[in-house]
Amino acid sequence: MKRIILIITALFALTAFAQPSQLSIENFAPLESQGAFPVPLKTAANTPKSAKTYNALVVEMLKQGRILYGTEMNEYLDNIVEKLLVNQPQLQQDIHVYILQSPVVNAFSMPDGIILVTMGMMAQVTNEAELAFVLAHEIAHYSEHHGKDDNTKKKDGDVVSRYMRHQEYSREQEFAADRVGLLTYYKDTPYSYDILDGLFDVLLYSDLPFDEIPFQRTEVETDFYHFPDNYFLKTVANIPDRSNMIDTLLTHPNVEKRRTLAKGLASKLSNDGRKEFVQPQEQFTRLRNVARFACIERFLVNHDYDKAIYNIYVLEQTFPDNAYLRRSKATAYYGAAKHKGSGQTSTFMEPYRDVEGEQQQVNYFLSKMNRNEYAALALRKTWAALQAIPQDEYLQNVAKDLINDLFVKNKMKFIDFCDYPQGTTLEEVAQAGGDTTRPAAANSKYDRIKQQNMSAKVLPDPKFKTVNYMLVDIHSDSLFKAWVNDAVVNAEMQAVLDAVADAHIGSETSVLIATPIYLSYDKNGHIKSLAADKRNAEQLQKLMCRALKRNKITPVTLDMDFTKPETEAYNNFAKMRLWNTDFTYASGMDMRYHTSEYLDDIAAELGSRKLCFVHVTDSPGRAYFPSKIFLPWLIPAFPYSTPIVLGAMCLRTHDVDVNFRIIDVVDGKTEASGHYSKSEVMRKAYVNGYVYQRLEQYVRK
Repeated sequence: MKRIILIITALFALTAFAQPSQLSIENFAPLESQGAFPVPLKTAANTPKSAKTYNALVVEMLKQGRILYGTEMNEYLDNIVEKLLVNQPQLQQDIHVYILQSPVVNAFSMPDGIILVTMGMMAQVTNEAELAFVLAHEIAHYSEHHGKDDNTKKKDGDVVSRYMRHQEYSREQEFAADRVGLLTYYKDTPYSYDILDGLFDVLLYSDLPFDEIPFQRTEVETDFYHFPDNYFLKTVANIPDRSNMIDTLLTHPNVEKRRTLAKGLASKLSNDGRKEFVQPQEQFTRLRNVARFACIERFLVNHDYDKAIYNIYVLEQTFPDNAYLRRSKATAYYGAAKHKGSGQTSTFMEPYRDVEGEQQQVNYFLSKMNRNEYAALALRKTWAALQAIPQDEYLQNVAKDLINDLFVKNKMKFIDFCDYPQGTTLEEVAQAGGDTTRPAAANSKYDRIKQQNMSAKVLPDPKFKTVNYMLVDIHSDSLFKAWVNDAVVNAEMQAVLDAVADAHIGSETSVLIATPIYLSYDKNGHIKSLAADKRNAEQLQKLMCRALKRNKITPVTLDMDFTKPETEAYNNFAKMRLWNTDFTYASGMDMRYHTSEYLDDIAAELGSRKLCFVHVTDSPGRAYFPSKIFLPWLIPAFPYSTPIVLGAMCLRTHDVDVNFRIIDVVDGKTEASGHYSKSEVMRKAYVNGYVYQRLEQYVRK
């Protein structure tokens, strides 16, 4: 009897352990896969490219660590599939649904039975039944063998972008998938037909934020400072009715025609007893909120700070005290300030004229601010987040970096920030008992140093602008004063230290090697061959590893071994890919990367915080004219060299551009950097030689 009880207890424990943990927004963190690595994904990752079943999209997404499996959200979708295929057990075994971590609203069906539903779709649908119809549509694509002759296996072009825009099914296949999905799979479920209008609206307006609410000025202003009125639009551009737009201009083609067809089919069927939710509605709402938070994470990683700012604003109306949203808001404003300070405004937001709806107000406002206003506003948001999360090391480092930008890089002084609200006069200060005596003009450097006295109140000044009043509530904070003082005092000392200190490997015995980015362009500026670029990147990575081994440093490549995949390794790999994306979008800026905190444990496990990253671009240059002057002289002297000389005279140079960086992945500091740009005939040899030389220089120092 005891043995039976023990067995039952053990089975119950195993069952409980196998259940995915409940997802929540209370302590939200980037979602991680759970459980065993799925066999269908392992099979896809190890299928030869020459095979008919090779799945280019899944392989690429796995290599980017963007496929999510084994979570409560995955289980929720699996439960829907089970209802759709309740009468087709064989098909149920063939279909495998996973989540693609992308904020784009879409879903994809592949010939091998894998269906990817984007996080954006999970974030935008309004009920469970809408998800059911989406899945029924994708299952129909598979069962009807649609897309068998697609061009996802072509070596040229970007497979991922093509899929993320829309699947290249014909109109007939799209209509057929709706018809088969509705009448063969959806019909046998308890889900309502009344959701069709809402679903096609989701697809029609898939590029919009989570909601449309006015962006109030109070989000960026306070009682003691305000921006000029021309920083804000009086009215935003209306979102037009897209039902009559040309299909080719939409992210999801044929939406209106598909709506008409689906509703026509559904009108002949009874909706009695059918409902929007079969699983608990509360679970759907919670998972949709988790998906929206996950989309915020992708906006931050991709440096889409304009979208992050507005969507965070929308979510804060429901979750005003959420720690993740506070932190993410600080991150978004900080990232925008860093891009603005580096003159890269166009890289983090769309031009406001290209934006519709309430989001346009955010983009217009961001387009009007100057770099000091950006830094001050980001500091305000970061400081507010620190009040709620005072022990957050990332926020502390962000605040210090913004202080350094304001008071060192932008050369503002402590006395440039007023202690009184904007619009306050000296008479009002005097009436309140304040000292209105201004310090005398400084005649010596010692007088100027004394004028930096942080204990004195900074009075209003007619020359002051909005930025001079933006830190009134922070200006007298003792911690803020200490950090400003540290930034100013240490700036010159740090500059000296940076000048005399050589970058070196330190006590570490290994270096992380990121897969190089190698992009070859044709004369029209289009990527020539992703397959060739991949081979070039792999060869360059092997060369980097040899350079390290030669100097007795262990190279640690950040590739995932999909022949023996494990979930823990895959999650660590996904985090590294997140950081890599964050770093790439930073375009070489020194900043505190939002994703760095995810790598603390990984760096400790791998034994190194130093990561080597190489980015190469190769495009056609001019004809190699110098050879026509010099090389012909070799023919009389060396007649056997004639074929080589004639060949060289026909060669064309290539413009190569190489960026080499070694970064501390935890604090985001650049340890070493180099840039090589030249027109060469033997460009691969020069690229490889340059990278090898830079890596050896770094290690030997």
